[in-house]
Amino acid sequence: MIRLASLVASLAFAAPVAATTWAVVPAQSSLTFSAKWNGADVQGRFPKFTAAITFDPAKLAEARVDAVIDLSAATTADAQVNGSLPGSDWFDVKKAPTARFQAASFTPLKPGQYLAKGTLTMRGLSVPVSLPFALAINGNTAVMTGQTVLDRRSFKIGMESDAEGAWVGFPVPVKVKITAVRKP
Repeated sequence: MIRLASLVASLAFAAPVAATTWAVVPAQSSLTFSAKWNGADVQGRFPKFTAAITFDPAKLAEARVDAVIDLSAATTADAQVNGSLPGSDWFDVKKAPTARFQAASFTPLKPGQYLAKGTLTMRGLSVPVSLPFALAINGNTAVMTGQTVLDRRSFKIGMESDAEGAWVGFPVPVKVKITAVRKP
């Protein structure tokens, strides 16, 4: 009996420990974008998004992110832009109200900095996306900041009304700030 208990205990300690899972703190997190419209910068944000995050710097092979962004909630300070974004030529929220970023490849760049490689699916199109980010973990709280640039043509955004980019630029910088707490 003692040998069986000893065997069970040794197997329990030998089992791999899963990477840490994190819960996003929405009030301390943001997902923003900018674009050139008529030569001026337009700043926007996606106030509604969720993310399932599994990340431990010591276990990058187990790291995963699955974020869902509510495109219908996108907002800017410009009423005309806000009126256009949900439309069929732009985010087409009637057909695809959300975008989804899934990443399972993480590479360390230098201490506290990483590169996430994944796929962003929007408007029914899936495009590879690389997101360099900085991460600071302090106890049970993690703060991640990152930025990437998307090309709206990759998702066929605005191609009916502005295929040449005369009114709206093609590059769309996207900034991410996530504050998350370690799940028990």
